[in-house]
Amino acid sequence: MKIDASWLNLKSPDFEPYTHLDPDKKLMLVGADPFFPDPCIPDHIIEATKKALDGGHTHYALDNSYAVPPLKETLVKKLKEFNQLDVDPENELIVVPSSAFGLYAGIRICVRPNMGDEVLNIDPGFAENFNDVVQIGATSISVPVYPEDGFQVRRDELEKAVTPNTRCLVLTHPNNPTSTVYKREVLEDIAAFLEDHDLMVVVDQSFERNIYDNREYITFATLKGMKERTISVFGTSKDLGLTGFRVAYMVAPKQIIDILKIATFNYVGPTNTFAQYGVAAGYQDPSYVDEWMKVFNYRRQYGWNLLNQIPGVKCQLPEGGYFFWVDIRALGTSTEVRDFLIKDANVGVSPGNWFGTNGEGYLRIMFSTMKDTLKFEEAMQRIHKSLSKLAETKGLVNP
Repeated sequence: MKIDASWLNLKSPDFEPYTHLDPDKKLMLVGADPFFPDPCIPDHIIEATKKALDGGHTHYALDNSYAVPPLKETLVKKLKEFNQLDVDPENELIVVPSSAFGLYAGIRICVRPNMGDEVLNIDPGFAENFNDVVQIGATSISVPVYPEDGFQVRRDELEKAVTPNTRCLVLTHPNNPTSTVYKREVLEDIAAFLEDHDLMVVVDQSFERNIYDNREYITFATLKGMKERTISVFGTSKDLGLTGFRVAYMVAPKQIIDILKIATFNYVGPTNTFAQYGVAAGYQDPSYVDEWMKVFNYRRQYGWNLLNQIPGVKCQLPEGGYFFWVDIRALGTSTEVRDFLIKDANVGVSPGNWFGTNGEGYLRIMFSTMKDTLKFEEAMQRIHKSLSKLAETKGLVNP
């Protein structure tokens, strides 16, 4: 078959091990889908979506930026108030069908396929970012981050990774899977690095609303000189919990948005029209997310306390997102420990090696799944019990 051989190098998580979970007892802490599999969308979003359907809003959303007017107006307001970004909605904004596509398109516009171009990816980092670079026909270069820094980005590691072939940096903020919220001085160092090497940055802000302990959250494009270098990708799956709506949006300089409008139409077409009305309602009243954050914060504290009681296990208190990044190197490899939890605890978690080479020896454990917090607590208690048992077999428990 005449196919692009580089696509044979794409990596996909292996979900086969999870089929061995007892269907009557299993508890899954794997996906970044709030309260999955339980209903969670508030009534005002459902009603706005139904009203759009009843009103015949089922045709292509061909308005400039591919945004229906209520969503466009709402996004401009949200970007100003939440992100401190002044955006021209006709020239600097586009609505796209999912942040996954937005990230792919944002990287693609920076890269020349099969010409030796390189893209810098934070490692550990969002798994799809590594795949996107391969699909485009470029090389992903890992920029390691370290637990002793709280997984903040080091300028010297960026300098080690950059070459004359580097085209852009991909930054997930907060980071998935480490949960790191980047400090202002770190982001300013990254900005200086981009200027020094004349690079673009694609910033994924999917978890921007999920920040804990009143940390300062900075939208990268607001830093001095960065608006013209930044392609910002905003999602609604994590921000508003609207995973099935498949609505996202991008902010970038006019010359980039002009091209993205053509490319988006060619690749996937305009975004689901009636779903945009639901998203607009979500941004008009996102107060329900504040209630979710209270739940997530309780679970974050509960799970963190349990995890750090396990001999040989270390876990930093999550700063953003809704996942634990758990150091289990003393217990075995990521896959070994994941498989042990499947067999012994009937709990599904993600092995860290899904998230880059530097993810080996870690687990990502979601604390956002399932509506019932008692079920989450049960899952964490099972993990505590099983990993404590595993630690004992490793000689990590004092007699």
